Amino acid sequence: MPRKYTMSDKAREARRKGGMAAGRSLDAYITRIVDRAPELTDEHIARLRKVLRPVSGGSAE
Repeated sequence: MPRKYTMSDKAREARRKGGMAAGRSLDAYITRIVDRAPELTDEHIARLRKVLRPVSGGSAE
């Protein structure tokens, strides 16, 4: 006989929503792009270069 699930519906819903938010974070998107880098086309790379240009006053300075 399978074990009965012991978490409340409210707790399961909160966990589900938190997981969705983590999967849609900026860090999660960047990780997916980096992991799939070999699949990038020249057009993809050109689009990424536009947003990754050095910006004066950024946090890297």
